[in-house]
Amino acid sequence: MNLLKKRIDATDAKLEEMKAARKAAQKASRQAHKQTRADRERKATLAGEAILRRVERGEFDEAEFRAMMDEYVSRPADRSLFDLE
Repeated sequence: MNLLKKRIDATDAKLEEMKAARKAAQKASRQAHKQTRADRERKATLAGEAILRRVERGEFDEAEFRAMMDEYVSRPADRSLFDLE
């Protein structure tokens, strides 16, 4: 009976170890996904800022910019930001 209890305890310990490893892996995956999304949003913000500055300085044709935004933006609230209504 003692041997059976030892095996059960060892199996339970291994199961808990595997659960902890899976939980850690899931947490790392969520963090990586969150960071990737944050990086993408930051890139989009910086790229948008760069384009807007070029339009303001006259280095990028405003008509071309508006045509690009008209093609890309579909939500009414977003379109009103660029006066595309």
